[in-house]
Amino acid sequence: MVQAQSIAAIVAAHAMGNALLLHSTLFPLLEANSLAMGHMDPSDIIGHPFPLHQLCKFVAFSLVWNLLVALACRMILITKSQTQNDGHQSGVVHVILMIWLYTVLIHLIIILCGIHPTIFPVHTLVSALYLAFNMLLPVLIFMPVNLTQPQYSHHHDSIVKEVPYKVKAVSNYLFGPPLTKEQPKKQHIHEQQKNQNRIQHIHQYAALGTAIGMGACAILRILDHGMQIQRYPIPIIVGATWGRCGGVLLGAMIVVISSSS
Repeated sequence: MVQAQSIAAIVAAHAMGNALLLHSTLFPLLEANSLAMGHMDPSDIIGHPFPLHQLCKFVAFSLVWNLLVALACRMILITKSQTQNDGHQSGVVHVILMIWLYTVLIHLIIILCGIHPTIFPVHTLVSALYLAFNMLLPVLIFMPVNLTQPQYSHHHDSIVKEVPYKVKAVSNYLFGPPLTKEQPKKQHIHEQQKNQNRIQHIHQYAALGTAIGMGACAILRILDHGMQIQRYPIPIIVGATWGRCGGVLLGAMIVVISSSS
């Protein structure tokens, strides 16, 4: 059984790695653009989106980091499964499908929050992919596989038929109640359930921090200071990255405290 403390450390390293990429690759570009656009009116600076090729370059670095973390986690799970079966297994097709589905959903949510669908649509899509990848990949790696499998399914059922159930299961895992509230009679089963609930709390705090961070940084869009960080979609990227770091660290602290008590 992979302990919640270990997963907290992995998820925290994943979030901090993205924050480090943000500060080492994206912020220098913002500083360079600030010098190049210093003569422009603040409103004109805000009206110009962040260059798409620079945004894609940053997201590509982030995806590489995600894949490295996923590979390391897969090796850990394979090592653990040699002695026991934790049920933490998600196929590559399953992971890719869920990430793209949530990319579309997040894209729609961003539009519903006020971004016009015809204004910088590629910027919005790339930002949604960044959010979906960073939010879902750790969840799909460590989430119990039985939660995303329909109760009555057949091998010949297509992946498309299972899509609604998988989306609902992941959404409930991230934003719903604990996996189980029952108190089993067997002590080892009780400990496993407590461990699963702690892992779920880590992912829930990370998702909540991501949402709060984006909401807080969205306020930058209404200011007329001409700062580079106000250019679309930088508030989404920065808010999600910083917010996720805060949420993960808070969740990890709570898990460590609850485990030691």
